[in-house]
Formats: sequence, structure tokens, C-alpha cells
Amino acid sequence: MIEMPRSSKFYAKLLVSSSCALVIAMYLMYLGRGNNFFFDEWMFVVSRRGLSAHALLSPHNGHLSALPVFAFMVLLKFFGLNHYEAFRFAAVIVHLSVALMASLLVRRNHGWLIGTTVFVVIGLMGAGWQNIFWGFQIGFMGSLFFFLLSLYLLDKGRTQNGSLSFLLSSISLACSLLCAGLGVAGLAVIALLCLFSADRQRTWWIPVGPAVMYAIWYLKYGTSQAKLSALHGVPLYASESASGSAAGFFGVDQMWGALVVGALFFFCAQPAIRQRLTMRSIALIAFAIVFWTMVGLSRTAVWEPNASRYLYVGIVALVVGVLDIIFVSEAAIPLSLSLSLSQKAGAVLVAFLAVWGSHASLVQGAQWLKIEGDIVSAELAVVMMHRESLDPLIAVDPAHAPMLTVGPYLAAVDDLGSSAAIDPQDLPTASEQARLGADLLLNSLVKPQTMFDPALCKVDNQAGSQIQLMPGSTLLVKILQGTAYGISRFAPQEVSRAGMQSIEAGLYEIDIPDDVVEVPWTLTLENSADVRICDM
Repeated sequence: MIEMPRSSKFYAKLLVSSSCALVIAMYLMYLGRGNNFFFDEWMFVVSRRGLSAHALLSPHNGHLSALPVFAFMVLLKFFGLNHYEAFRFAAVIVHLSVALMASLLVRRNHGWLIGTTVFVVIGLMGAGWQNIFWGFQIGFMGSLFFFLLSLYLLDKGRTQNGSLSFLLSSISLACSLLCAGLGVAGLAVIALLCLFSADRQRTWWIPVGPAVMYAIWYLKYGTSQAKLSALHGVPLYASESASGSAAGFFGVDQMWGALVVGALFFFCAQPAIRQRLTMRSIALIAFAIVFWTMVGLSRTAVWEPNASRYLYVGIVALVVGVLDIIFVSEAAIPLSLSLSLSQKAGAVLVAFLAVWGSHASLVQGAQWLKIEGDIVSAELAVVMMHRESLDPLIAVDPAHAPMLTVGPYLAAVDDLGSSAAIDPQDLPTASEQARLGADLLLNSLVKPQTMFDPALCKVDNQAGSQIQLMPGSTLLVKILQGTAYGISRFAPQEVSRAGMQSIEAGLYEIDIPDDVVEVPWTLTLENSADVRICDM
């Protein structure tokens, strides 16, 4: 049998790995098509455009987010607000970089096949949809990526006696801290590995520089969201996060995730009892525990241990951490220094079941983000049409974009020369939720004005329950007895998010704003018998 040359094997593996990465990237971009800016992203868009220390270093929900803020500045500069595909692409690239680093850490101990399997299963991780499709999460994923890179370089420096790898490990750890608070958990783990190891005289300095950098930032800008009063809730929070991560990996109910965690705990306890475990072999598990503790202390009041962005971190840590422990157990058996063929086949089967089981979450998550983005994009079309009339201090949408107000958004539009709004002519055919959002904002423009001259109402005609009003028109009505009214345009009044509003008896003028869309407005009356339309 002719054996393939080593160089040929390398290029064949590189081709397969690159093909997997390309297919996954294209699929994720396809699933995320149509997504738009969402929630916290707007804070980066409207508040951090100018390159300054304050813009880069001000905390976001307690996080140091200098690198993702800078990335957003660059992307906004080159692509503006009307090409969200660039932000989605950035998220997919950072996500696949996390999968690559996880696979490299695993490949070192278990070979190319298991490493590639880990890349695929993390690349298509349905439970992590919030990170994968949401451009804003490049910070959270970036922090995880740089921690894994720091760990990889630390291992490489120890095996190859390389000072350069140690230096790059320290720089990577600093970058992790510059992306998100997740880097603090990474700092704790790297510090333990460097300060309490046999070669600490060579590695002690690796976490020192990043720790000093973060301390300086924290003294100047830092704010802590952690509360000691929440300490009692941390064990429950961490256990739910762990079981949620295990369940999310397979896309099953959390009860099954708790059983998986219990089985993993029993499995990991065996080498621990035999004193085979090292600090390095449990580094990823320790990282997950520190991370869950940090989130528990700061987010117990919100209580979202199963949030997709948190499950993402837990799944990566559990997958790599369990395989690290398996390597320790296998290495203790002299005749089996690597996984057998049957074990590798079993790992591939488990990965297939994980991708298959969690795929529905991936699709549903992408669709949910698209719907949310569509709603705000439609509302922004109203903002652009009526920019001179809207109150600059009102929120574009109290539910879907509470931190985005009209004035700062318009300032960003003028500065960047682009808008995230859809074409106003597309409003009538937008989704119902998007049309409801547009109507909610339009409602703020129509306020009945009290008139004090009864002579203005020369002839009174009884109104119907619904009155069609064209853009730019004016209606004079006499309310004989207090009633309620509703204004709608693109969506049915019966599902309006604004609801019906009360109006007292009197004479009122209703001015309908004019714009480029010819769709009429609808005035709905609760009791039309008590309303007269004045013929002027």
C-alpha cells in the first residue's frame, strides 16, 4: 500500500478544514440574511463614533469594550448604517475564530479528526445563535477567542521553550480584557496556571501586565455590577447555567442537561480521585465556573442563566474542558495514548447529534433577530420621513430599541451619511410587527388640538366608526360626550400597540402629517354616535 507523503496529508487536511470553514460561514451568512442593528448595538452607533479615549474606554454595562468599539467605528466608517451584512460577517468570522481556537486546543491532544469535529460542532452551535448572528457580540466572542489564544500560546511556549509565545500569550490576554468582562475570568485562570506552576519563574509575568492595565482602567472608568448580596444565589445560577449549556449543546430540555452535567461530574471525579488531574487539565472547567460566578453576581436580578450568549461560553468551555480531562485519563494508560478508532467514531456521532439537535435553535434565533431588526428599520423609516416633527428625546421604540432616541439617531445619520431605515414605500408590505411599530411612532405625531370658536363648525354630520384621512389633510370634529379614539395607518387598529386614547367633549382639530407614502390614515372611534364631523 502506497502511503501518502506527509506534505500531501497536510494539504489534504488543510483543504478539508478550509472547506468546512467556508461552508459553515456561507450557511451562517445565509441564515442571518436580513438582520439589522438591534438593541445594545445602537449605543455603539449613536454614542461612540468619534475616536477618543472616552469613546473607547467608557464601560458598557460594566464591560471594558475598547476593541469592539473600535471595530464598530471602522465598520461604520467604511460601510455605514445601510450595510449590516458587514457587521454580520464580522460576527461570523469572530465566531469561527473561537471554533478554530477550540479545535486547535483539542487537536493538540486528540488529533486532527477530533479537532475538526469540534470546529464543526461549535461552528454550528444552535444554542449560541445570539452571538453568531448579532454583530454587537463580537466583543463577547472576541474576549473568549483571545483567552483561548492566550491559553494556546502558553501551552506552546511551555512545550517549545519559547519566550515569544509567552509574550504573545500576555498580549492576547490583554486583548481579551479589552473586549469584554469575560476576560476577567480568563485572567483568573491564566494567573493560576502561571503563578502556581512548576515553571512559574518563567511564566509569572504573563498575567501581570494585563492585570495592571485592567486595574488602571477600572480605577479611572470602571463600574461594578456585581453585588455581594447576590452571593447566595450564585450556586443555583451556576448550576442552571451548566445544565443549560449541556442541554443547549444537544438542543434538549434542561432536565436532560442536568443529567449530562451529573454524568460529567462523575466522569471527571474518577481521575481526580486517582490524582491524575492537573491545573491545566481543568483550566476550561475552572474558567466556566469563574464565568458563571461572575455572571451570577452581576445578573442575578435579571436571572437569565440560559441566555444564548452565556450558553455559548459554557458550551465551548465544557467541550474543550471535557476533552482535556479525557486526555489526562487516556494518558494514564500506557498502551493507549490517544483515542481509539471506536472512541473517535463515537465523538463524531455525538457531534452529529449535537448539530442536528440544536439546529432548530439556530434557525429560530436567526429569524427572531430578523423580525426585531425589521421592526426597528420600519420605525426608522418614519423617523426619516418626519425628522422635523418628531420629538428628538422620544425613544424610537420603547420595547425594541429603548436606548435609541430620535435626536442621536438623526445625528448619526447626518454624520455617517447613511440610514438603517427601510424605504418608506416598503412600509405597507412590511411584516405586521414592523407596521405596528411604525404606527406606534406615527401616533405621537397626531394630537387633537382644542378649538375655542364654535362658529368653525358650520355643519355637523354624524361620523362613522372609522374615518379615512389622507396625508396632509385636516379634520375638525365635535365631541358631544367623552369617548375614545385610535389612529392607525399601516396596521389594523384592533392590534395597535398604541391602543385607544380617551378624549373629552369639545371641538378639536386633527392635522394629519404629510409624507411620501400615499397610504391613508384611519381614525377609529369607540362611540361614533357622540362625534360630529364639521364641514368647513
